[in-house]
Amino acid sequence: MRGAYRGIMQMLAAAGAVASAMPGAPPRWRAVADRLGRLDASAQAMAASAPALWVHAASVGELTAVRPLVGELRERFPGRVIVVSTLTRTGLALARTMPEAHLAVLFPLDADGPVEAVLERFRLEAFLFTETEIWPLWLERLRAEQVPCIMVSGRVSERTARRARWLRSLYRAALAEVTCCMQTEDDARRIVAFGADPRRVHVAGSLKFETGAAAVSDEVARLGRAIGAPEQPLIVAGSTHEGEEAVLAGVYQRLALAHRDVALLLAPRHLERLDAVEEVVRRAGLPLVRASELLADAAPPPHVRERPLVIVLDRMGLLAQCYRLAAVAFVGGSLVPVGGHNVLEPAQAGVPVLVGPHTDNARDVVDRLVAAGGALRVRDDDTLALALDHLLAEPGAATVMGQRARAVAQSGQGALERHLKIITARLSTARFARRGAEE
Repeated sequence: MRGAYRGIMQMLAAAGAVASAMPGAPPRWRAVADRLGRLDASAQAMAASAPALWVHAASVGELTAVRPLVGELRERFPGRVIVVSTLTRTGLALARTMPEAHLAVLFPLDADGPVEAVLERFRLEAFLFTETEIWPLWLERLRAEQVPCIMVSGRVSERTARRARWLRSLYRAALAEVTCCMQTEDDARRIVAFGADPRRVHVAGSLKFETGAAAVSDEVARLGRAIGAPEQPLIVAGSTHEGEEAVLAGVYQRLALAHRDVALLLAPRHLERLDAVEEVVRRAGLPLVRASELLADAAPPPHVRERPLVIVLDRMGLLAQCYRLAAVAFVGGSLVPVGGHNVLEPAQAGVPVLVGPHTDNARDVVDRLVAAGGALRVRDDDTLALALDHLLAEPGAATVMGQRARAVAQSGQGALERHLKIITARLSTARFARRGAEE
């Protein structure tokens, strides 16, 4: 299994190297080329300047969740270079705006060449990675160099466990000496089944509880003024996927007949789908505007106060703030079998949360929100329309539901401190072991 995995990743690296030399290469191959471990001169100088603590988060949501931890690491471990990595250029752009990090890079492809190219530039004291970002060759190389590896806010859904069953022999070697800070007892049980040492597995909670409600920036406040929110009700549909926008557009058409002052904000999970999302909205016969157009104009056009209106959020990093403008939120990736996305952002904003039936990625939190009366599950377009109609018609009920959602979000705090205790102990043990080996 290990040999097959190594061979596949080597072929991907080779294809990426070819793509990097082809101006007309498809975007997917160009994305592979971006992860061949190349660092520019300034990044190399930063890497050589001091020992490094590296934090890896695959997605924008994970980057946001891990940000408080990155800030604490920088404060508690001075004299280290704090490196943050992600898998996409969109994530990289966000990571480069984080003042907590000294350096933001794309995570190298898990093949011998890229891994070697990156690790020879850094003096790593520790590698921390979020959720299920298990890269076997990278972790095995760090284990050989006695670099502590720590999974933070670890999560293994049932869906992931089923899909990765054939990789368990590969994961067993990679996870043998990894300290795992898992979100729930179920996650802890599943990571042990993957091969993690039970003595190194801890239940530390989810770091997503620690981010708190996003403060509304001047930019988002200006967007709110342009469309009349929150005075005029706004439905925010966050992290939507293909198939969901058509449902939301149809539901919104029906709602707008009874709720003539309501607007819909669509925030697709992947910005490369913007054109496709807008085409769906146009086919439904709904007027639309991009958020960036409103933010670019000092005086927004008068038609943005007319209803119906669909606003397409075409900027990364603003969704959590936009939930603060909402009367009700729908969290995407849940009407289609993706597994759902971050329900804590709207909950922290004190907004009623609606989700579809597919929430494996956040099942524990969704179950808690539903049980507390802060969220509702919907099955399809009809039940989504009914839930939205009720919450828009009964703002008092929506307010109570939002308060219950916020209470659940606040009840999960404490994960950051639990993580820091485990991380500090692991790094102290590693330093003691290194001193003993040197003596």
